[in-house]
Amino acid sequence: MKTHVGVWAAVASLLGWTTVGGQAVDLRVRVDSAVKLRAGEFIDLRRDLHRHPEVSGAEVRTAGLVAERLRAFGLEVRTGVGGHGVVGVLRGGRPGPLVAYRADMDALRSSDPDPVPFRSGTPGVRHQCGHDVHVAIGLALAAALSSVRDSLPGSVLFVFQPDEERGAGARAMLADGVFAAGKPVAIYGLHTSPYEAGQIATRPGVMMAARDRVRVTVSGEGNTAAALDRARGVLQAVSTIGPAQAFQPQPEGFIVVQIAPAAPGAATIQGSVTVAGREARDRARAALTSGLGAIRVPGVAATHDYTEKVMAGVTNDADLTTLATAALVRAFGEAAVPLLRNIAPAFSEDFGSFQDEVPGVFFFLGVSNAAKGIAGMPHSPDFDVDEDAMAFGTRAMATVILDRIASR
Repeated sequence: MKTHVGVWAAVASLLGWTTVGGQAVDLRVRVDSAVKLRAGEFIDLRRDLHRHPEVSGAEVRTAGLVAERLRAFGLEVRTGVGGHGVVGVLRGGRPGPLVAYRADMDALRSSDPDPVPFRSGTPGVRHQCGHDVHVAIGLALAAALSSVRDSLPGSVLFVFQPDEERGAGARAMLADGVFAAGKPVAIYGLHTSPYEAGQIATRPGVMMAARDRVRVTVSGEGNTAAALDRARGVLQAVSTIGPAQAFQPQPEGFIVVQIAPAAPGAATIQGSVTVAGREARDRARAALTSGLGAIRVPGVAATHDYTEKVMAGVTNDADLTTLATAALVRAFGEAAVPLLRNIAPAFSEDFGSFQDEVPGVFFFLGVSNAAKGIAGMPHSPDFDVDEDAMAFGTRAMATVILDRIASR
């Protein structure tokens, strides 16, 4: 999950919530038992991954471990999908739909001291965003569901994605045929979050803002520096919230433009445009087109281009979100299933690239534990997880998947 530095304290108070009703899911009791029986095994696996982090695009060992485990669980496995991506297919013994589950694998470059005894053995690299937890949960889920495959009324496609932190892995896997085994009817995923362990949160519609890009280029014999200064003014004026508010949860519809530093004498400036929702993107793009098109400096030509979804963000399917939260509430109770009210502008994710192809739902899994002094804010210096949250997250995702399969 890509973030901006400085968000941690503000987003830790993450948003008001409510809950939705619930319904039963077939096979959940058997899967719950399988998860609990092997919980220690997947905590050990997570710790192994934590000791051996790999940055975006270099997930060689991680991908090898994932493929080995999936084969051991009896799944059909493809490797090298979109880089080091791994895809496994669990085919149920009864006819039914194909549902997908995604886990990202890459770690971060970080010089922050690792607060756990099983600390990273790779200098300057750390699982400071929880992707080691995501991988372990994905494998635990594959193991648990494979234990009931003969009774499973459908199939599950497990997608282990590289290169999420740079926002490139999902698009690369899609381009490389991640859905070659069949197009799923739904895709699900989760991310560690500062909610308390034993909670899993979501919301319908936009859940995480997208990052677009605008690039302005000037040329000519006139005062190009003056033209770029005017362009910077146009970009800054498009933001609907200020820098301080950008680190606070906001209602959908905000626009945040951040201008990247440019070398002295450069003929191009670039801005990141953070938007939550189609309407906000349309407003941002129209305002930039109008403002940049009005720049007039003698002897200077100014052009710009706008690229959508450099980081796709997350937009949850409303119907699937309602179905999923209902299943989770029935299984775990209302207090375990917060529904987000607002969006944190500083957070983004490329899970939405999959959602552009397949309807899906993303979740924030609570990994904090105030009583144990564990603060589960990804990318923060003291990021850690309550490992008991892993079994809960596995059970929660199994509940969602089984409910969707049963609903046909």
